[in-house]
Amino acid sequence: MSSIKFGVLTVSDSCSQNELNDKSGPALVSLLTDASTEINQILNSRVQCTAVVPDEEFAIMKILVQWADKDDVNVILTTGGTGFSNRDVTPEATKKVIHKEAPGISLTMMIESLKITPMAALSRAVCGIRGKTLIINLPGSPKAATECLSAVAKVIQHAVDLILDHTKNVKKTHHHIQQSNNHHSCPHKKDQTSLNLDDVAGRLRESPFPMISIEKSQEILKETVPKNISTEKINIWESFGRVLAETVYSPCNLPPFRASIKDGYAVIAKDGKGRKQVLGGLEAGHEPGVLKVVPGTCVRINTGAAVPDEATAVVQVEDTKLLEKGSDGKEEKVIEILIDPKENQDIRPIGSDIKKGIAVLKEGIRIGAIEMGILTACGFSQVPVTCIPKIGVLSTGNELQIAGEVPKPGHVYDSNKITLIMMLKENGYNAVDLGIATDQEKVMINTIEKALQEVDLIITTGSVSMGDRDMLKPILKEVFNATIHFGRVNLKPGKPTTYATCEYNGVKKYFLCLPGNPVSAMVTANIFVFPLLNHLTKNNSKPIVVKAKLTSKYVLDSRPEFARVILEWSDGEPYPKAYSTGNQISSKLLSCKNANALLMLPGKSAQLTELAEGELISAMLLGFNQHVA
Repeated sequence: MSSIKFGVLTVSDSCSQNELNDKSGPALVSLLTDASTEINQILNSRVQCTAVVPDEEFAIMKILVQWADKDDVNVILTTGGTGFSNRDVTPEATKKVIHKEAPGISLTMMIESLKITPMAALSRAVCGIRGKTLIINLPGSPKAATECLSAVAKVIQHAVDLILDHTKNVKKTHHHIQQSNNHHSCPHKKDQTSLNLDDVAGRLRESPFPMISIEKSQEILKETVPKNISTEKINIWESFGRVLAETVYSPCNLPPFRASIKDGYAVIAKDGKGRKQVLGGLEAGHEPGVLKVVPGTCVRINTGAAVPDEATAVVQVEDTKLLEKGSDGKEEKVIEILIDPKENQDIRPIGSDIKKGIAVLKEGIRIGAIEMGILTACGFSQVPVTCIPKIGVLSTGNELQIAGEVPKPGHVYDSNKITLIMMLKENGYNAVDLGIATDQEKVMINTIEKALQEVDLIITTGSVSMGDRDMLKPILKEVFNATIHFGRVNLKPGKPTTYATCEYNGVKKYFLCLPGNPVSAMVTANIFVFPLLNHLTKNNSKPIVVKAKLTSKYVLDSRPEFARVILEWSDGEPYPKAYSTGNQISSKLLSCKNANALLMLPGKSAQLTELAEGELISAMLLGFNQHVA
């Protein structure tokens, strides 16, 4: 599909005079150019030109005519000037330059907008055609403009094909519409009759999906996540395990006063050692400035208490001697300082721990116990964090049954779901149980439909390989109009791992479809699920990878392999030793028992076919908190 070229025109007096920053224009440009957005994927769009003009008919008309008549753009989007204000003249200007009106596009935007707010009825947007360019009026607010563009995105391609007389594309679209006349009632689904999943003999013998590298798959995960992630402010007591949404700067010095490091006596350092009259005692928490120190005197002070302004040192109790008690026999009257104090001895200066204005925690860090302590020390009770997507885990397969049921012939108990949900919980994520979907088209479709209503990220196991009942990929693509970003990855285990996204009720949904073998599911969860969740929450942490020494020979596979191992560290040894957990067959979950790392074996090459005992190889640590920022 060739690119659709757009022009984006912002109509605003205040923006054209630089009194306000234009937000709507850049928001539309981002939607059109960001490869991770649904609109860009639908339209393969690029932006040719942008401009900002005041709310004046002539200024608007001049740009519309200039862009349209040069045939530089296929579609012009205007934003702003469609309301009831005296200065709102975008529809009037548009009507004067178009040759044909396109009221259906305006109506579609109106219908979709009315579902969100009744105020949409006040929009006077006009759409039409000038020459070979489609012109669409959008509202002025970034939110309303993007919502309206999303509402008509799927018809823009066909509209452009019709305007440009792209006969082949037009016929293809008409054929598809005719074939979809008996589509499901759900507006997010496409016709299922073309799936033909029962034609076992006619099934593909080779995967239609290209084999991509692990590195490329990681790039795709990052590219398909929106740059702007939703954030919220929560109570600090609820922030454990969450990701900081913005860099936090200390609003105060810590300590906010000169504080004593020891239990002892605040003195004037140049006063030296010798007899000192004790003026009284200062406990932690007292108001600074209560007692004043003068030559020949001192003040008893506790650790953490504010040092009097005149004092320039603190002498610990151990370096003093009691000479005289007070009249009540309980208080100290005179002591002897046994050492020569040094300037600033045992005094924490103001801001010595944290200076006011300094960045104490950076955006993207995962909040743990220490981070919560730092935030509290700086006085924060509310913490800005990124929102966590709702996660669901779905198992697929006719052979699966729930643990506790009487064993059925040819069945196995579903261990994948509990393993994945607990792995997620270990890493600070809660996931819901989406059940088991049998390998039946209607069951699978209904289960996915229900899941899309409940969660944002659906993690599935099974139904992604080349079996005649592996139907997940065609269902996602043909029924739910999902974009399958990759369907095969060059790794072992986990080659058929699939990643897809779709739009559901205006919300982007994510699918990570893992293989059904238990070991494959566990391994690919570490390689794909947690990196995707890091992107979705703006978590900057990465897996910890260390060098380990092999304790046995490894014959390399043609694909890069992640083998389960137990790493053991010994005193005096620079590298841990890697012990294999045994047979690495992907169905053998026992090979994961006690494993604390995945050995990252390279793919076989003409130069390298095996690794010998004693060689060093990279290993990814497993388990809770095995990530670093």
